[in-house]
Amino acid sequence: MKTEMLVGDKEALKNVMELNEEMQAILLPLLTAVENEANSDTHAMLRAVYRLSMSQYKDLDTLNNNLN
Repeated sequence: MKTEMLVGDKEALKNVMELNEEMQAILLPLLTAVENEANSDTHAMLRAVYRLSMSQYKDLDTLNNNLN
């Protein structure tokens, strides 16, 4: 069952999802660039942030699909 959302809430969710997509688009080239240039700790931290953003997007998408 879908839950009704206020128009402002729908817009806020849309903005958060767009920001998350932009973060992912920035992080992927950064990961590639740091892979060979930076120390392994930097690469591991950046990879963790990228994985968190991917996980966050899945949760946001689920929320978006469950709300009307």
